[in-house]
Amino acid sequence: MNRILALVLVLAVVALGASLFALAGRGAQAAGPAVGERIFYVTGLEYKGATSTKDLAAPEKDPKSLGDGYRYKKPGDVDKNDATRWEVSTYRWEPGTMTAFQGDKVTFVGFIVNGDHHKTWVEDPQGKAVIAEQDWQRGREYKVSFVADKVGYYILHCDEHDPSMTAYLLVLPR
Repeated sequence: MNRILALVLVLAVVALGASLFALAGRGAQAAGPAVGERIFYVTGLEYKGATSTKDLAAPEKDPKSLGDGYRYKKPGDVDKNDATRWEVSTYRWEPGTMTAFQGDKVTFVGFIVNGDHHKTWVEDPQGKAVIAEQDWQRGREYKVSFVADKVGYYILHCDEHDPSMTAYLLVLPR
């Protein structure tokens, strides 16, 4: 019985030591991860939805009047053979939210699925362009990089499709 008790005691001490070692390692990382590179793959997409006035009345106000990123085809414009069918759509960046740490080199790798042209640029938390406006086009991949030196929200814009085609990069303090 003494051997079993001694073995249990030794295993308990080893487990306690391993736990303390693991906790000590976590404390060393409390300041955040090392400065690094963050690569985000973003896609320019168009979401579409259609229905019939038999199921839902068409909107009284043209959604395009709410923002450049919204599109609307009134009843009769979607399908010439069905005067009740109507459609709405919106443009988006996916993912719409991302996170990095202050000092990270951030790279957006963008691919455009929908929409022929997107006037794309990146703004820092103080409203200054860190990536100048570029024309991103359907079926092509683009790569832009910058150092996220400020804490706060960086914004990936598409001027043709604001406000819906806007993505946010939250930069946290290190």
